[in-house]
Amino acid sequence: MSAGQYDTYLSVNSAAWDYLAKHGCDSCQPYENAQLTSPISRLDPDGWIPWEEVSTVLCLAAGGGQQAPLFGVAGRSVTSADLCEEQLERDRWAASQVGLEIETVRADMLNLAALHGRGFDLVYQAVSACYVPDVRKLYQEVRCVLRPGGLYWVEHWSPLHVQLCSTQLWDGGAYRISRPQQCTQPVPWAYDGGDERSSVCWHYIHGLRDLIGGICDAGFVVERLTEPWLGSQAAPPGSHEHLAAFLPPFVRMLARLR
Repeated sequence: MSAGQYDTYLSVNSAAWDYLAKHGCDSCQPYENAQLTSPISRLDPDGWIPWEEVSTVLCLAAGGGQQAPLFGVAGRSVTSADLCEEQLERDRWAASQVGLEIETVRADMLNLAALHGRGFDLVYQAVSACYVPDVRKLYQEVRCVLRPGGLYWVEHWSPLHVQLCSTQLWDGGAYRISRPQQCTQPVPWAYDGGDERSSVCWHYIHGLRDLIGGICDAGFVVERLTEPWLGSQAAPPGSHEHLAAFLPPFVRMLARLR
């Protein structure tokens, strides 16, 4: 797909996530009642979040009817901000199944002006920064919506996964890195089974200098960091599980605003 087909990353990724939400990708499957049990263990598998400090939560770019309703079930006041209205509708639907209402705001994560000064106790962001070209700008926006001492739980896609060759991931003996980390052009990613125009997202490569260095430069202190272990060397070469044994796909952090 040529970048010239669309005006900006906003129009590309907004259209793609509308399509994904309507066609059932995993991140667009709202939880039903049985899945909204044990919310704290689902939201905080590492046991990092000091829950006694958290009353108000912003779920950022995490629509789809999963994280935001879980926070509501956990007794927190929750706001969900997402670029995709279809994803926000899934948040509202899932919350309504258990008699909850959540605030939903359609917003780009690089422009949270509508929420500036709200002073949330926690911003919770599942993997999504890969969809924007400037992760340092993202961190500045998060700073503007947290209270002093507020917490930021965020999970990022490893830059190495975006750098992998998309046409020949496994060459029979190794995984192939084909894109430089300093690449500033978007990397097209197509949802399996979707048509090219409506289901292609733009991904961006963010190195650790920006993912970790940038969060420190924005005035946060990183309190916890891990790469969740999801791999198996016994899995078939080229599978997600086999790849994860060599290149963990995610970096997870908990940071506190100074």
